[in-house]
Amino acid sequence: MIRLSPILFILGWLTAAFGATMAIPAVYAWLLGASSMVAFTESALTCMFVGASLVLMNQQRELKLRYREGFVITALVWVVLSALAAVPLYLSGASGGSITDALFEATSGLTTTGATVFSGLDDMEKPILLWRALIQWLGGMGIVVLAVAVLPFLGIGGMQLYKSELPGVSKDKLQPRLKETARALWSVYLVFTLACTAAYTLAGMPLFEAICHAFTTVSTAGFSTHDASIGYYQSSLIELVAMVFMLAGAVNFTLHYRALSQLDLKPYKQQEELKLFAGIIALVVLIGTMVLINYDVFTSWLTAARYMLFNTVSIITTTGYGTADYAAWPVFISLIFLILMFIGGCSGSTSGGMKMLRILVILRHGSRELYRLLHPNMVSHVKVGKSPVPPQVLQAVWGFAGLYLVSFMLVALALSLYNIDLITAFSTAAAALTNVGPALGTAGPAGTYAHFPDGAKLIYCFAMLLGRLEMLTLLILFMPGFWRR
Repeated sequence: MIRLSPILFILGWLTAAFGATMAIPAVYAWLLGASSMVAFTESALTCMFVGASLVLMNQQRELKLRYREGFVITALVWVVLSALAAVPLYLSGASGGSITDALFEATSGLTTTGATVFSGLDDMEKPILLWRALIQWLGGMGIVVLAVAVLPFLGIGGMQLYKSELPGVSKDKLQPRLKETARALWSVYLVFTLACTAAYTLAGMPLFEAICHAFTTVSTAGFSTHDASIGYYQSSLIELVAMVFMLAGAVNFTLHYRALSQLDLKPYKQQEELKLFAGIIALVVLIGTMVLINYDVFTSWLTAARYMLFNTVSIITTTGYGTADYAAWPVFISLIFLILMFIGGCSGSTSGGMKMLRILVILRHGSRELYRLLHPNMVSHVKVGKSPVPPQVLQAVWGFAGLYLVSFMLVALALSLYNIDLITAFSTAAAALTNVGPALGTAGPAGTYAHFPDGAKLIYCFAMLLGRLEMLTLLILFMPGFWRR
């Protein structure tokens, strides 16, 4: 039977800590004399009070979560924190008095999707902009801890394929060494964030904007302080900084930890997932550049390559920054970008999508089946690196891929009930599910999600959470058998 006490205890701690982070924009608003100070102060105090109450009422001497309780707390934390993140956005009036818009923006932020219903960012109060960036930064690290430390324990993370050198979780209990894992990952995350902030500043970005963009770049999240996103700066140097740290955020963080702790690049060179990731980017940029030149979108090869490279990196890392309205480019490139949304970044990273590791396993398995048609008696294994993929992991990968596509079709079908056109419905369903944000059609990089009905926005919120929680973590809660003794 699922015990509520340890679940509420953990939820209480996280709620109180989340409330404490609201003090950052509250203090900043006080220093600026911004009207949003009251909203952030009230939200912070309320969260800390409720969180502390839950902790005191459910104190645990020894905290051990059981298998099913791990699923419940994983899903519940993201749902509850998304709702709490929406409170200051609603109270401050940033959402225009719409609870749905506040929830959409908060969910998009915490899941690092980057889809927005806000416009007029250039004139918006800075504490609001800081909060949007901060929740994406927190969500990005939460995703890494989830992918590296929690989901492998639940059997659905994909990270089981790698024997991490990081201290991980044992199979019989969710905690003892989780703190060590989280501490190691946070240290890498902080180093990248500080380095990204410094690089943006040196590239000519004002300090406040550099901090906000560093938060949303390393987390591959995509919120900006300007409606025109990174394209506002018209700077190739700033675009280069963004690409470097988007790619860093999209690479397995256990690799970063090993490389930094050993001061050696060998961990990067040995990983096949990373090689496939780099190869896909190079191929797409090469083909896309030729298409842009052929269709006279750009007359200069260098300019075409620059725009193609940035937007390819932004899409495949599921960041969602934009330097151009690629929805107006040839349909061929739009279709490629749609495929890249589903692929996503590497496992154990802040990126969304199906993850490169699963794509690699599917390609290897498909290749093996073709060889078996030619050689029926052949005995071979699907391998990643030198290690064979266990049959149960292979089944989990295919099961995940199937559920991903079915979920995509159902979300698109649900959106069509609101009479959303076909291109917009399919592309926004993909953008929400893969946590990319900007899509095609009326929700392209030059637009927002503000014009959609409230019902559609709630569907997007569910899709963003579904994609962020790797599908199975959330879907399993809807199975009646999960709640039986």
